[in-house]
Order: sequence, then C-alpha cells, then structure tokens
Amino acid sequence: MNQILKFYSLLGESLKNNGIDEKALPISEANRILDLYLSNNILVLGGDLYVKKMDKGFELFYADWFYEGDSVEDGINKAKSYLEQFGGKDLYVSFVVE
Repeated sequence: MNQILKFYSLLGESLKNNGIDEKALPISEANRILDLYLSNNILVLGGDLYVKKMDKGFELFYADWFYEGDSVEDGINKAKSYLEQFGGKDLYVSFVVE
C-alpha cells in the first residue's frame, strides 16, 4: 500500500479545483498503478478521464467506465483494456477503487 501512496504523491495531480478530493495520474502511468492495485488486491470499479487545461486545471473528458463485478483481476483487466484505446493521448485518469 505504501508503494501506491508514494506513486500518487510523486505523479498524481489534484482534482480539488474540480470539487473532487482525489488525484489524477497521467494515462501513460495507468498500467503501473493498476499492477500495484493487483499486487495489493485492490478492486478497481471504474474511473474517469480528464484533459489538463492551460491554467493547470482539469476538465472531464467524458469517457468514464465502470466494472460491476467482484474480481480484482477482472476489474483491472477491464480498466487496462479500456484505457489502451487512449494510450497515445495526453489524458489523466482517476480510479474508483474499493
């Protein structure tokens, strides 16, 4: 769990200006954090994608996804598969985890 916290403290960017008390990560780092979630048995229930604005804030990209199952591995595989289509874009992702 400490690795996850360290990862977010180094790479995460605050979404507080969006009224959300979370951090978003560059989509280029999504697989790394998802692997950490898997090794820590954390269920990924979905997430949201954001575009970074010129003023350093974020706006919703309107490409969220969700997973309704209870398998940690399936939830992570669904997230990886979904995010793969956005890999070349300069987006940020926030995850909903349980």
